[in-house]
Amino acid sequence: MEDSHSSLFNLGILDTVTEDQLHEILDSYNAFCNATQSLLLGSAGDISFGAEFVSHVHTLCKHGLESLVPDHFLKVLEETFQRNGASRFWRHFDPYAGFVGLDENDDINIDEDEIESVLCNALEQISLEKQSQEKCLLILVQALQSFKDQMLEAETNYLISKYQWIVSSVLMTTLPPVFPGL
Repeated sequence: MEDSHSSLFNLGILDTVTEDQLHEILDSYNAFCNATQSLLLGSAGDISFGAEFVSHVHTLCKHGLESLVPDHFLKVLEETFQRNGASRFWRHFDPYAGFVGLDENDDINIDEDEIESVLCNALEQISLEKQSQEKCLLILVQALQSFKDQMLEAETNYLISKYQWIVSSVLMTTLPPVFPGL
């Protein structure tokens, strides 16, 4: 099969794919999607799961679909972070929604220790979610590295930077009205 970069926009390559290869690609893609979900749900510690995940990544890469792998993985990471990270983070501040629209001169009875405790708890939980997802991202990086024999540091940094950008974007786009001044 041709180099994936030279065939990036060559739709004629589809004519060279056999029916068996097509089934292998479809089966691996479906299994990769399922494995990605399982990984993000906490199956990363299962040794057989890790080998299976890597196998699906390798099969997709072998067929020139290397760019599809991180794109899908990052999309699922984003959806999961929005659901399990950002959503839970902002819910910590729901009890303070009643303070929206109050003037600085209004008498607000909020215990600073309580606010600090809520903020610390929210930050701790979102940090744990982010750390867990970063471990999953590193599993993907290792799978890609093992396919290529070595992955350029720039590619690894790109994936990590993109994930950090996703986290920031999700947090900002899900910002509740409790924080009108941001």
